Amino acid sequence: MPKLYWEKKDENHPQKSNYSQNEFQVCELIINPIISSLVSDNDISKNKRSRNQKQEKGSTTWKNLLIWGENKSIMEVLNHKFSNKINLIYIDPPYATGSNFESKTFIGENNSFESKKAYSDIWIGGIDEYIDFLYDRLVLMKNLLSENGSIYVHLDWHVSHYIKVILDEIFGKENFRNEIVWAYPAASAKTRRFFIRSFDSILFYTKSNEYTFNDDPGIYMEYSDRVKFALKEDDKGTFYYRGGSHNGKKLSQKVYVTNKGIFPRDVWTDIPYIRANTLEYQAFSTQKPERLLKRIILASTNKDDIVADFFCGTGTSLAVAEKLGRKWIGSDIAKQAVNISRKRILDVWNSNDMIDWKKKYERQSQPFKIMRQNGYLQTINAYKDFLVENIQKKDTISLNQSIKFVVNISEEDSKITVELIDYKISSLNLIKNSVKNRIHNFSDWIDSWSIDFNHQEHSFTTAWISYRTLKNRKLNLTSIPYNYEEKGKHKISIKVNDILGIETIQDYEVVIS
Repeated sequence: MPKLYWEKKDENHPQKSNYSQNEFQVCELIINPIISSLVSDNDISKNKRSRNQKQEKGSTTWKNLLIWGENKSIMEVLNHKFSNKINLIYIDPPYATGSNFESKTFIGENNSFESKKAYSDIWIGGIDEYIDFLYDRLVLMKNLLSENGSIYVHLDWHVSHYIKVILDEIFGKENFRNEIVWAYPAASAKTRRFFIRSFDSILFYTKSNEYTFNDDPGIYMEYSDRVKFALKEDDKGTFYYRGGSHNGKKLSQKVYVTNKGIFPRDVWTDIPYIRANTLEYQAFSTQKPERLLKRIILASTNKDDIVADFFCGTGTSLAVAEKLGRKWIGSDIAKQAVNISRKRILDVWNSNDMIDWKKKYERQSQPFKIMRQNGYLQTINAYKDFLVENIQKKDTISLNQSIKFVVNISEEDSKITVELIDYKISSLNLIKNSVKNRIHNFSDWIDSWSIDFNHQEHSFTTAWISYRTLKNRKLNLTSIPYNYEEKGKHKISIKVNDILGIETIQDYEVVIS
Protein backbone atom coordinates (compact mmCIF):
# COMPACT_ATOMS: atom_id res chain seq x y z
CA MET A 1 0.00 0.00 0.00
CA PRO A 2 1.42 3.45 -0.86
CA LYS A 3 2.46 5.53 2.15
CA LEU A 4 3.07 9.22 2.63
CA TYR A 5 6.47 10.36 3.90
CA TRP A 6 7.36 13.75 5.32
CA GLU A 7 10.16 15.31 7.28
CA LYS A 8 10.50 13.84 10.80
CA LYS A 9 7.88 11.14 10.21
CA ASP A 10 10.10 8.40 11.64
CA GLU A 11 11.14 10.56 14.61
CA ASN A 12 7.75 11.29 16.13
CA HIS A 13 5.50 8.38 16.93
CA PRO A 14 3.08 8.71 19.85
CA GLN A 15 4.42 6.85 22.84
CA LYS A 16 2.51 5.49 25.80
CA SER A 17 2.01 8.32 28.21
CA ASN A 18 3.19 8.52 31.79
CA TYR A 19 0.32 10.87 32.63
CA SER A 20 -2.31 9.84 35.14
CA GLN A 21 -5.95 10.85 35.27
CA ASN A 22 -4.95 13.30 38.03
CA GLU A 23 -3.33 15.43 35.35
CA PHE A 24 -6.77 17.00 34.80
CA GLN A 25 -7.96 19.64 37.23
CA VAL A 26 -11.72 20.14 37.59
CA CYS A 27 -12.37 23.86 37.14
CA GLU A 28 -16.16 23.79 37.27
CA LEU A 29 -18.93 21.28 37.84
CA ILE A 30 -22.32 22.04 36.27
CA ILE A 31 -25.32 19.99 37.44
CA ASN A 32 -28.71 21.56 36.67
CA PRO A 33 -27.81 25.10 37.70
CA ILE A 34 -30.45 27.78 37.96
CA ILE A 35 -30.10 29.80 34.75
CA SER A 36 -31.30 33.37 35.18
CA SER A 37 -32.64 33.76 31.63
CA LEU A 38 -34.49 30.44 31.85
CA VAL A 39 -36.17 31.26 35.15
CA SER A 40 -37.34 34.64 33.83
CA ASP A 41 -38.56 33.24 30.50
CA ASN A 42 -42.32 32.68 30.58
CA ASP A 43 -42.08 30.11 27.81
CA ILE A 44 -40.09 27.69 29.99
CA SER A 45 -41.97 26.32 32.98
CA LYS A 46 -40.25 25.46 36.25
CA ASN A 47 -41.64 21.95 35.87
CA LYS A 48 -39.31 21.34 32.94
CA ARG A 49 -36.31 22.11 35.11
CA SER A 50 -37.65 19.80 37.82
CA ARG A 51 -38.05 17.03 35.26
CA ASN A 52 -34.36 17.28 34.39
CA GLN A 53 -33.43 17.10 38.09
CA LYS A 54 -35.43 13.90 38.50
CA GLN A 55 -33.74 12.41 35.46
CA GLU A 56 -30.34 13.22 36.90
CA LYS A 57 -31.13 11.52 40.23
CA GLY A 58 -31.88 8.30 38.43
CA SER A 59 -29.00 8.47 35.97
CA THR A 60 -25.48 7.11 36.14
CA THR A 61 -22.50 8.95 37.56
CA TRP A 62 -21.28 9.85 34.04
CA LYS A 63 -20.56 13.52 33.48
CA ASN A 64 -19.74 14.99 30.09
CA LEU A 65 -16.29 16.58 29.76
CA LEU A 66 -15.18 19.93 28.33
CA ILE A 67 -11.38 20.19 28.58
CA TRP A 68 -9.13 23.19 28.03
CA GLY A 69 -5.66 22.27 26.83
CA GLU A 70 -3.45 20.84 24.12
CA ASN A 71 -5.31 17.91 22.58
CA LYS A 72 -2.36 15.57 22.08
CA SER A 73 -1.54 15.41 25.78
CA ILE A 74 -5.26 15.41 26.62
CA MET A 75 -5.75 12.28 24.52
CA GLU A 76 -2.70 10.67 26.13
CA VAL A 77 -4.38 11.12 29.51
CA LEU A 78 -7.78 9.98 28.23
CA ASN A 79 -6.26 6.79 26.85
CA HIS A 80 -5.86 5.48 30.41
CA LYS A 81 -9.61 5.51 30.94
CA PHE A 82 -11.21 5.64 27.50
CA SER A 83 -9.04 3.37 25.37
CA ASN A 84 -11.35 1.47 22.95
CA LYS A 85 -14.43 3.14 24.47
CA ILE A 86 -15.30 6.16 22.32
CA ASN A 87 -17.92 5.36 19.69
CA LEU A 88 -17.55 8.36 17.40
CA ILE A 89 -14.85 10.96 16.86
CA TYR A 90 -15.59 13.99 14.68
CA ILE A 91 -12.84 16.55 14.17
CA ASP A 92 -12.72 19.79 12.21
CA PRO A 93 -8.98 20.57 12.51
CA PRO A 94 -7.04 23.37 10.83
CA TYR A 95 -6.76 22.95 7.06
CA ALA A 96 -3.22 24.35 6.50
CA THR A 97 -4.70 27.37 4.72
CA GLY A 98 -1.87 29.73 5.67
CA SER A 99 -4.38 32.18 7.15
CA ASN A 100 -5.58 33.48 10.50
CA PHE A 101 -9.25 33.12 11.40
CA GLU A 102 -11.31 35.57 13.40
CA SER A 103 -14.20 35.59 15.81
CA LYS A 104 -16.23 38.47 17.21
CA THR A 105 -16.44 39.45 20.86
CA PHE A 106 -19.66 41.35 21.56
CA ILE A 107 -19.66 44.02 24.25
CA GLY A 108 -22.55 45.01 26.51
CA GLU A 109 -26.20 44.97 25.50
CA ASN A 110 -25.88 46.41 22.00
CA ASN A 111 -24.37 44.94 18.85
CA SER A 112 -20.96 46.53 19.38
CA PHE A 113 -18.15 44.03 18.88
CA GLU A 114 -14.39 43.68 18.64
CA SER A 115 -12.86 41.26 16.13
CA LYS A 116 -10.00 39.10 17.32
CA LYS A 117 -7.93 36.18 16.10
CA ALA A 118 -9.67 32.90 16.91
CA TYR A 119 -6.78 30.71 15.80
CA SER A 120 -3.81 30.65 13.45
CA ASP A 121 -3.60 28.18 10.56
CA ILE A 122 -0.09 29.22 9.55
CA TRP A 123 2.58 26.49 9.74
CA ILE A 124 6.20 27.67 9.90
CA GLY A 125 7.46 24.25 8.78
CA GLY A 126 5.00 24.13 5.91
CA ILE A 127 2.94 21.07 4.97
CA ASP A 128 5.45 18.72 6.67
CA GLU A 129 4.79 20.35 10.05
CA TYR A 130 1.04 20.21 9.53
CA ILE A 131 0.98 16.53 8.53
CA ASP A 132 3.26 15.61 11.44
CA PHE A 133 0.91 17.46 13.80
CA LEU A 134 -2.22 15.66 12.60
CA TYR A 135 -0.63 12.22 12.19
CA ASP A 136 0.26 11.91 15.89
CA ARG A 137 -3.23 12.91 16.93
CA LEU A 138 -4.97 10.53 14.53
CA VAL A 139 -2.95 7.61 15.95
CA LEU A 140 -4.15 8.53 19.45
CA MET A 141 -7.73 8.83 18.22
CA LYS A 142 -7.60 5.31 16.79
CA ASN A 143 -6.55 4.02 20.24
CA LEU A 144 -9.55 5.77 21.80
CA LEU A 145 -12.10 4.43 19.30
CA SER A 146 -14.17 1.37 20.20
CA GLU A 147 -14.15 -1.62 17.86
CA ASN A 148 -17.52 -0.51 16.48
CA GLY A 149 -16.41 3.12 16.31
CA SER A 150 -16.10 5.64 13.48
CA ILE A 151 -14.07 8.76 12.80
CA TYR A 152 -15.07 11.66 10.54
CA VAL A 153 -12.27 14.07 9.57
CA HIS A 154 -13.57 17.36 8.16
CA LEU A 155 -11.18 19.05 5.68
CA ASP A 156 -11.14 20.95 2.41
CA TRP A 157 -9.14 21.03 -0.83
CA HIS A 158 -5.92 22.22 0.84
CA VAL A 159 -4.93 18.92 2.50
CA SER A 160 -7.67 16.31 2.15
CA HIS A 161 -5.62 14.35 -0.40
CA TYR A 162 -2.65 14.13 1.98
CA ILE A 163 -4.75 13.16 5.00
CA LYS A 164 -6.62 10.50 3.00
CA VAL A 165 -3.32 8.64 2.49
CA ILE A 166 -2.45 8.98 6.19
CA LEU A 167 -5.86 7.69 7.27
CA ASP A 168 -5.43 4.70 4.94
CA GLU A 169 -2.17 3.94 6.73
CA ILE A 170 -3.51 4.37 10.28
CA PHE A 171 -7.00 2.85 9.95
CA GLY A 172 -6.45 0.61 6.90
CA LYS A 173 -7.76 1.40 3.45
CA GLU A 174 -10.27 -1.44 3.90
CA ASN A 175 -11.90 0.65 6.65
CA PHE A 176 -12.44 3.67 4.42
CA ARG A 177 -16.21 4.11 3.99
CA ASN A 178 -16.88 7.44 2.28
CA GLU A 179 -15.51 10.74 1.17
CA ILE A 180 -18.51 12.92 1.90
CA VAL A 181 -18.81 16.11 -0.11
CA TRP A 182 -20.60 18.88 1.80
CA ALA A 183 -21.48 21.38 -0.94
CA TYR A 184 -22.64 24.86 -0.06
CA PRO A 185 -23.04 28.19 -1.92
CA ALA A 186 -19.83 30.24 -2.03
CA ALA A 187 -20.25 33.26 0.24
CA SER A 188 -18.12 35.47 -2.00
CA ALA A 189 -16.98 34.36 -5.44
CA LYS A 190 -14.62 37.01 -6.78
CA THR A 191 -12.28 34.80 -8.79
CA ARG A 192 -12.45 34.29 -12.53
CA ARG A 193 -9.09 32.48 -12.66
CA PHE A 194 -10.42 29.01 -11.71
CA PHE A 195 -13.69 27.27 -10.85
CA ILE A 196 -15.24 28.51 -7.61
CA ARG A 197 -14.48 26.29 -4.60
CA SER A 198 -17.64 25.66 -2.62
CA PHE A 199 -17.41 22.32 -0.86
CA ASP A 200 -15.66 20.57 2.03
CA SER A 201 -14.59 16.93 2.24
CA ILE A 202 -15.40 14.73 5.23
CA LEU A 203 -13.36 11.50 5.33
CA PHE A 204 -15.29 8.70 7.03
CA TYR A 205 -13.34 5.71 8.41
CA THR A 206 -14.19 2.96 10.87
CA LYS A 207 -11.94 1.04 13.25
CA SER A 208 -13.13 -2.34 12.03
CA ASN A 209 -15.71 -3.94 9.77
CA GLU A 210 -18.09 -4.33 12.73
CA TYR A 211 -19.13 -0.70 12.96
CA THR A 212 -22.33 1.09 13.92
CA PHE A 213 -24.30 2.56 11.02
CA ASN A 214 -27.99 3.32 11.36
CA ASP A 215 -30.72 3.63 8.75
CA ASP A 216 -32.34 6.39 10.77
CA PRO A 217 -35.09 8.57 9.23
CA GLY A 218 -33.39 11.54 10.91
CA ILE A 219 -30.44 11.32 8.49
CA TYR A 220 -32.50 11.29 5.29
CA MET A 221 -32.10 13.97 2.64
CA GLU A 222 -35.11 15.90 1.44
CA TYR A 223 -36.75 14.95 -1.84
CA SER A 224 -35.86 17.12 -4.79
CA ASP A 225 -38.28 19.90 -5.75
CA ARG A 226 -39.43 17.80 -8.70
CA VAL A 227 -40.33 14.88 -6.42
CA LYS A 228 -41.95 17.18 -3.85
CA PHE A 229 -44.15 18.61 -6.59
CA ALA A 230 -45.23 15.12 -7.64
CA LEU A 231 -46.19 13.96 -4.13
CA LYS A 232 -49.88 13.86 -3.23
CA GLU A 233 -51.82 12.94 -0.10
CA ASP A 234 -55.02 11.01 0.54
CA ASP A 235 -56.54 9.32 3.57
CA LYS A 236 -54.00 6.49 3.30
CA GLY A 237 -50.91 8.73 3.31
CA THR A 238 -48.41 10.30 0.92
CA PHE A 239 -48.04 8.88 -2.60
CA TYR A 240 -46.97 9.55 -6.14
CA TYR A 241 -48.24 8.18 -9.46
CA ARG A 242 -46.05 5.67 -11.25
CA GLY A 243 -46.70 5.73 -14.94
CA GLY A 244 -46.77 2.98 -17.56
CA SER A 245 -48.74 1.75 -20.55
CA HIS A 246 -50.61 -1.34 -21.72
CA ASN A 247 -52.03 -1.97 -25.22
CA GLY A 248 -51.26 1.62 -26.08
CA LYS A 249 -53.14 2.95 -23.03
CA LYS A 250 -51.41 5.12 -20.48
CA LEU A 251 -51.67 3.70 -16.97
CA SER A 252 -50.80 5.07 -13.56
CA GLN A 253 -50.85 3.62 -10.07
CA LYS A 254 -50.39 5.08 -6.63
CA VAL A 255 -47.13 4.31 -4.87
CA TYR A 256 -47.20 5.19 -1.14
CA VAL A 257 -44.05 6.42 0.61
CA THR A 258 -43.35 6.23 4.36
CA ASN A 259 -40.09 8.17 4.58
CA LYS A 260 -39.90 11.94 4.27
CA GLY A 261 -36.85 11.83 2.06
CA ILE A 262 -34.17 9.61 0.56
CA PHE A 263 -31.27 7.75 2.12
CA PRO A 264 -28.23 10.07 1.89
CA ARG A 265 -25.80 9.91 -1.00
CA ASP A 266 -22.19 10.98 -0.41
CA VAL A 267 -22.83 14.48 -1.79
CA TRP A 268 -24.73 16.61 0.73
CA THR A 269 -26.33 19.66 -0.82
CA ASP A 270 -29.22 20.04 1.61
CA ILE A 271 -27.41 21.53 4.62
CA PRO A 272 -26.79 25.30 4.47
CA TYR A 273 -23.81 27.01 6.07
CA ILE A 274 -24.28 29.19 9.15
CA ARG A 275 -25.92 32.59 8.76
CA ALA A 276 -25.84 35.39 11.35
CA ASN A 277 -29.62 35.40 11.78
CA THR A 278 -29.79 31.76 12.96
CA LEU A 279 -30.07 30.60 16.58
CA GLU A 280 -26.88 28.54 16.31
CA TYR A 281 -24.64 31.37 15.05
CA GLN A 282 -21.64 31.97 17.36
CA ALA A 283 -19.75 34.65 15.35
CA PHE A 284 -16.93 32.19 14.64
CA SER A 285 -15.64 32.15 11.06
CA THR A 286 -15.25 28.36 10.69
CA GLN A 287 -18.36 27.24 12.62
CA LYS A 288 -20.13 24.19 11.18
CA PRO A 289 -23.95 23.72 11.11
CA GLU A 290 -25.71 21.56 13.68
CA ARG A 291 -27.65 19.67 11.00
CA LEU A 292 -24.37 18.45 9.51
CA LEU A 293 -23.43 16.89 12.84
CA LYS A 294 -26.94 15.55 13.33
CA ARG A 295 -26.62 13.33 10.26
CA ILE A 296 -23.20 12.05 11.32
CA ILE A 297 -24.13 11.37 14.95
CA LEU A 298 -27.45 9.67 14.19
CA ALA A 299 -25.81 7.49 11.54
CA SER A 300 -22.77 6.36 13.53
CA THR A 301 -23.93 6.20 17.18
CA ASN A 302 -26.73 4.96 19.37
CA LYS A 303 -28.22 6.62 22.43
CA ASP A 304 -25.75 6.91 25.36
CA ASP A 305 -22.76 6.26 23.08
CA ILE A 306 -19.72 8.54 23.57
CA VAL A 307 -19.03 11.24 20.97
CA ALA A 308 -15.68 13.08 21.08
CA ASP A 309 -14.37 16.20 19.36
CA PHE A 310 -10.78 17.27 20.11
CA PHE A 311 -10.98 20.49 18.06
CA CYS A 312 -14.39 21.44 19.44
CA GLY A 313 -14.31 25.18 18.61
CA THR A 314 -17.75 26.61 19.35
CA GLY A 315 -19.07 23.25 20.59
CA THR A 316 -21.34 22.34 17.66
CA SER A 317 -20.68 18.59 17.92
CA LEU A 318 -21.11 18.71 21.71
CA ALA A 319 -24.43 20.56 21.54
CA VAL A 320 -25.82 18.14 18.92
CA ALA A 321 -24.62 15.09 20.88
CA GLU A 322 -26.28 16.56 23.98
CA LYS A 323 -29.61 17.06 22.22
CA LEU A 324 -29.54 13.59 20.65
CA GLY A 325 -28.98 11.84 24.00
CA ARG A 326 -25.31 10.94 23.51
CA LYS A 327 -22.48 11.33 26.00
CA TRP A 328 -19.70 13.67 24.90
CA ILE A 329 -16.08 14.72 25.42
CA GLY A 330 -14.78 17.95 23.92
CA SER A 331 -11.49 19.82 24.07
CA ASP A 332 -9.87 22.90 22.60
CA ILE A 333 -6.58 24.71 23.07
CA ALA A 334 -8.25 28.14 23.04
CA LYS A 335 -9.80 29.39 26.27
CA GLN A 336 -12.24 31.46 24.21
CA ALA A 337 -13.53 28.30 22.49
CA VAL A 338 -14.05 26.60 25.86
CA ASN A 339 -15.98 29.65 27.14
CA ILE A 340 -18.19 29.71 24.04
CA SER A 341 -18.84 25.95 24.28
CA ARG A 342 -19.64 26.24 28.00
CA LYS A 343 -22.32 28.87 27.38
CA ARG A 344 -23.65 27.04 24.35
CA ILE A 345 -24.20 23.85 26.33
CA LEU A 346 -25.78 25.82 29.17
CA ASP A 347 -28.08 27.55 26.67
CA VAL A 348 -29.00 24.36 24.82
CA TRP A 349 -32.58 24.63 26.15
CA ASN A 350 -32.97 27.75 24.00
CA SER A 351 -31.66 26.19 20.75
CA ASN A 352 -33.26 24.29 17.87
CA ASP A 353 -34.57 20.82 18.59
CA MET A 354 -32.66 18.33 16.44
CA ILE A 355 -35.68 16.15 15.67
CA ASP A 356 -38.10 19.01 14.97
CA TRP A 357 -35.94 21.93 13.84
CA LYS A 358 -38.77 24.47 13.99
CA LYS A 359 -39.19 23.92 17.72
CA LYS A 360 -36.88 24.72 20.63
CA TYR A 361 -35.19 21.95 22.58
CA GLU A 362 -36.51 23.25 25.95
CA ARG A 363 -34.44 20.99 28.20
CA GLN A 364 -31.40 21.77 30.28
CA SER A 365 -28.13 20.01 29.59
CA GLN A 366 -27.01 16.89 31.38
CA PRO A 367 -24.25 17.39 34.00
CA PHE A 368 -20.79 18.26 32.69
CA LYS A 369 -17.35 19.15 33.99
CA ILE A 370 -15.00 21.84 32.75
CA MET A 371 -11.42 20.67 33.18
CA ARG A 372 -7.91 21.75 32.29
CA GLN A 373 -4.53 20.13 32.31
CA ASN A 374 -2.50 20.72 35.44
CA GLY A 375 0.28 23.14 34.67
CA TYR A 376 -1.16 23.99 31.24
CA LEU A 377 -0.48 27.58 30.27
CA GLN A 378 -1.75 28.99 27.02
CA THR A 379 1.20 30.27 24.98
CA ILE A 380 -0.89 33.06 23.45
CA ASN A 381 -3.05 34.99 25.87
CA ALA A 382 -6.77 34.77 25.16
CA TYR A 383 -7.03 38.54 25.41
CA LYS A 384 -3.88 39.59 23.51
CA ASP A 385 -5.85 41.19 20.66
CA PHE A 386 -7.57 43.53 23.14
CA LEU A 387 -4.34 44.97 24.50
CA VAL A 388 -2.08 47.80 23.38
CA GLU A 389 0.95 46.84 21.30
CA ASN A 390 4.24 45.57 22.72
CA ILE A 391 2.69 44.05 25.82
CA GLN A 392 5.19 42.11 27.92
CA LYS A 393 4.49 38.99 29.95
CA LYS A 394 4.79 40.94 33.20
CA ASP A 395 2.10 43.34 31.93
CA THR A 396 -0.41 40.56 31.30
CA ILE A 397 0.25 39.18 34.79
CA SER A 398 -0.31 42.68 36.15
CA LEU A 399 -3.62 42.93 34.27
CA ASN A 400 -4.87 39.67 35.79
CA GLN A 401 -3.95 40.83 39.27
CA SER A 402 -5.55 44.25 38.80
CA ILE A 403 -9.11 42.95 38.39
CA LYS A 404 -11.61 42.92 41.22
CA PHE A 405 -15.38 42.93 41.40
CA VAL A 406 -17.72 44.18 44.13
CA VAL A 407 -20.85 42.39 45.33
CA ASN A 408 -23.57 43.08 47.84
CA ILE A 409 -24.66 39.98 49.80
CA SER A 410 -27.94 40.28 51.69
CA GLU A 411 -29.77 37.86 53.98
CA GLU A 412 -33.48 37.51 54.72
CA ASP A 413 -35.17 34.52 56.38
CA SER A 414 -32.15 32.22 55.84
CA LYS A 415 -32.06 33.22 52.17
CA ILE A 416 -29.00 34.79 50.56
CA THR A 417 -29.17 37.11 47.55
CA VAL A 418 -26.07 38.30 45.71
CA GLU A 419 -25.95 41.50 43.66
CA LEU A 420 -23.01 42.35 41.41
CA ILE A 421 -22.48 46.10 41.79
CA ASP A 422 -19.07 46.89 40.27
CA TYR A 423 -16.19 45.52 38.19
CA LYS A 424 -12.83 47.25 38.43
CA ILE A 425 -9.73 47.02 36.24
CA SER A 426 -6.95 49.17 37.66
CA SER A 427 -4.60 48.49 34.71
CA LEU A 428 -6.87 50.06 32.10
CA ASN A 429 -3.80 51.59 30.43
CA LEU A 430 -3.01 48.13 29.02
CA ILE A 431 -6.29 47.86 27.10
CA LYS A 432 -6.82 49.30 23.62
CA ASN A 433 -8.93 52.45 23.29
CA SER A 434 -11.17 50.75 20.73
CA VAL A 435 -12.30 48.40 23.50
CA LYS A 436 -12.46 50.96 26.34
CA ASN A 437 -14.53 53.36 24.23
CA ARG A 438 -17.28 50.75 23.96
CA ILE A 439 -17.61 50.39 27.74
CA HIS A 440 -20.44 52.56 29.09
CA ASN A 441 -21.18 50.67 32.30
CA PHE A 442 -19.18 48.31 34.51
CA SER A 443 -21.41 45.42 33.43
CA ASP A 444 -20.28 45.88 29.81
CA TRP A 445 -17.03 44.15 30.81
CA ILE A 446 -18.87 41.02 31.89
CA ASP A 447 -19.71 38.05 29.69
CA SER A 448 -21.03 35.78 32.45
CA TRP A 449 -21.01 35.39 36.21
CA SER A 450 -21.90 32.45 38.42
CA ILE A 451 -22.26 31.50 42.08
CA ASP A 452 -21.36 28.42 44.11
CA PHE A 453 -23.43 28.87 47.28
CA ASN A 454 -21.80 25.92 49.09
CA HIS A 455 -18.22 26.03 47.89
CA GLN A 456 -15.90 23.11 48.62
CA GLU A 457 -12.15 23.26 48.16
CA HIS A 458 -11.87 20.89 45.21
CA SER A 459 -13.89 22.63 42.49
CA PHE A 460 -16.43 25.32 41.69
CA THR A 461 -19.99 23.94 41.48
CA THR A 462 -22.27 26.31 39.59
CA ALA A 463 -25.60 26.69 41.37
CA TRP A 464 -26.75 29.90 39.65
CA ILE A 465 -25.51 31.63 36.49
CA SER A 466 -26.27 34.57 34.24
CA TYR A 467 -24.60 34.87 30.84
CA ARG A 468 -24.87 36.80 27.61
CA THR A 469 -25.47 35.14 24.26
CA LEU A 470 -25.39 36.67 20.79
CA LYS A 471 -29.20 36.67 20.69
CA ASN A 472 -29.77 37.74 24.31
CA ARG A 473 -27.37 40.45 25.47
CA LYS A 474 -29.05 41.11 28.81
CA LEU A 475 -27.22 40.16 32.00
CA ASN A 476 -29.03 39.70 35.29
CA LEU A 477 -26.96 41.41 38.00
CA THR A 478 -28.96 40.00 40.94
CA SER A 479 -29.21 36.33 41.79
CA ILE A 480 -32.34 34.59 42.97
CA PRO A 481 -32.60 34.14 46.77
CA TYR A 482 -30.82 30.94 47.82
CA ASN A 483 -32.26 29.11 50.82
CA TYR A 484 -29.87 27.54 53.36
CA GLU A 485 -31.46 24.69 55.29
CA GLU A 486 -28.59 24.53 57.81
CA LYS A 487 -27.65 27.43 60.06
CA GLY A 488 -24.05 28.48 60.68
CA LYS A 489 -21.15 29.47 58.43
CA HIS A 490 -21.25 28.89 54.68
CA LYS A 491 -18.67 29.67 52.01
CA ILE A 492 -19.83 31.38 48.83
CA SER A 493 -17.61 31.46 45.75
CA ILE A 494 -18.39 33.89 42.91
CA LYS A 495 -16.84 33.68 39.44
CA VAL A 496 -16.85 36.42 36.81
CA ASN A 497 -15.79 35.84 33.18
CA ASP A 498 -15.17 39.06 31.29
CA ILE A 499 -15.10 39.92 27.58
CA LEU A 500 -11.29 39.76 27.56
CA GLY A 501 -11.38 36.08 28.49
CA ILE A 502 -10.15 36.67 32.06
CA GLU A 503 -11.76 34.67 34.85
CA THR A 504 -11.81 36.08 38.39
CA ILE A 505 -12.98 34.16 41.46
CA GLN A 506 -13.62 35.68 44.89
CA ASP A 507 -14.75 33.85 48.05
CA TYR A 508 -17.01 35.11 50.82
CA GLU A 509 -18.24 33.75 54.13
CA VAL A 510 -21.87 34.14 55.23
CA VAL A 511 -23.43 33.27 58.57
CA ILE A 512 -27.02 32.03 58.73
CA SER A 513 -28.41 32.53 62.23
